[in-house]
Amino acid sequence: MKTDVAIVGTGPAGLMASISSAKAGAKTTIIEANTSAGRKLLRTGRTRCNLTHAGSVEDFVKAYGTFGRFLRHSLYNFSSEDLRGYFAHHNLKTKVEKDGCVFPITERAGDVVRILADDARRLSVRFLYGRRVQSVEKDQDGFILRTDGEKITACSIIIATGGVTWPHTGSTGDGYKFAQALGHTIVEPKACLTRLITTETWPGQLAGVGVRNVIITAKTGNRKLCTSGPMMFTHDGIGGPAIFDLSRLITDFLSNATQPIKITIDMIPAYQAEELDREIVSLCAKNPQKELSGVLARLLPHSLAANIARRLNPSAIIPAGQLQKHHRRQLVEMLKKLPLSIKATGPIAEATVTRGGVSTDEINPKTMESKLCAGLFFAGEVVNVDGSCGGFNLQIAFSTGCLAGKMAAEHAQRNRRRE
Repeated sequence: MKTDVAIVGTGPAGLMASISSAKAGAKTTIIEANTSAGRKLLRTGRTRCNLTHAGSVEDFVKAYGTFGRFLRHSLYNFSSEDLRGYFAHHNLKTKVEKDGCVFPITERAGDVVRILADDARRLSVRFLYGRRVQSVEKDQDGFILRTDGEKITACSIIIATGGVTWPHTGSTGDGYKFAQALGHTIVEPKACLTRLITTETWPGQLAGVGVRNVIITAKTGNRKLCTSGPMMFTHDGIGGPAIFDLSRLITDFLSNATQPIKITIDMIPAYQAEELDREIVSLCAKNPQKELSGVLARLLPHSLAANIARRLNPSAIIPAGQLQKHHRRQLVEMLKKLPLSIKATGPIAEATVTRGGVSTDEINPKTMESKLCAGLFFAGEVVNVDGSCGGFNLQIAFSTGCLAGKMAAEHAQRNRRRE
């Protein structure tokens, strides 16, 4: 089989790349090991699909930190606003929530996958399902992709296979193998946007308990790192959006750390320490006969309040009216700076996103084309770029996919004219 552009992977990057390539006039084929498109995309945002985030391109560039410079061109080529406009054109409006996260108005990831796949088919993109690419080779005319019993030749190829997270959806790291075979360096994959495992075992007693808003502070060397948002306790540590964002900031440090990373959690950021002290005094005065845990339950989930009360004085139940000043100060300190020690991230297979992948040093950010192998393009999570929670990683997939598709089509058309 012969095609202008061959794309490996039908995730958000691959689907958008196929649409962009076909719109640019290239005969486009997309190859997928699964029997349907967008397996991982269907599960994003707990199936609600947090498509992107509100903000300008420069807001996104800043949010991506060290990866922002590489991503700038693809974001300007296809921005968050462009993405929302694309889905609106296909009769799927989006909504912005208070935290800036953007969701389809239907809150169904299935609608997102359907629109992308239908649009690609309308543009005559050929889908080859149930075909795992075994190898990718470069020859003088382009590329040869071999699947089970089939050979596909292409002028251009886009690798959009994702990372190694959620392997049951098809992200098994095949793209790294293809990239390496064509001369590329792979930055070691690490877990990103995942739960964190603590040295302390007591969080396991609160597994499933969530707190709506916290501020977490960590120190790594001379750097002070902060994240905020919801969190929850897990069987072996802590999780939730604020923790996921922290995992992104410390995953590289954890892989080299000889000691656990110390963090503190502000459980009640709405109060300054002095204000919280006054609030506790007031609550205790109004409920002197009540157990301290019951009073604290006005501020925290009941099971967490009980755990903190026991940690304050494990040998006795403290009536609120008998809370001594030094215990109250300890309590305020605990609520504002609850200490924990992070020893590891959760397993990479369970992480939301992969940190690592094809080195950006070897990719042209203005085209997403390899600097080492003409006609080879990359898009999405297979590249060593990532963002925080809130739609930033899907925007990477859509933006890099759109750019890679357009440029791969142009490369194929130039090659055709030479023939």
